[in-house]
Amino acid sequence: MEHGYPSRVPFHELYNMYKSYLPPELAKLDPRFFCEALLHSLKLNQKDFKFGITRVFFKSGKFAEFDRIMKSDPENLRKLVANVKKRLLKSRWSKLQFCALSVIKLKNKIIYRQQHLIVLVKTVRMYNTSRRNSTSHAFAVL
Repeated sequence: MEHGYPSRVPFHELYNMYKSYLPPELAKLDPRFFCEALLHSLKLNQKDFKFGITRVFFKSGKFAEFDRIMKSDPENLRKLVANVKKRLLKSRWSKLQFCALSVIKLKNKIIYRQQHLIVLVKTVRMYNTSRRNSTSHAFAVL
């Protein structure tokens, strides 16, 4: 409330309010993930709401606006569901890209370390060999 977000709604309550309007593939989603996709697909101003750990916080009057949008005609709701699906697809695509880049980065790190490990082993073997040869040569002179 101190930061100007007096209205707050737990994720599961928002999810349960609109669950009956959703197609089966969206009804299976985690409440937090659903709320994030829903609010981003509504194209509300990012300054009008914030996500907490268990709740969504709205600026004063914005929750009523959000509720009005959600309870509007069925055609608008279909468009909204299509936008949520699009948002989910984009989100999954970006996660997939991040995972692929992480795997490539890990592969390159393994190759880099493997190459440097070979250099390290060569150096240690060379040092041990030269040390053995120099001490055996010193005893041969005596």
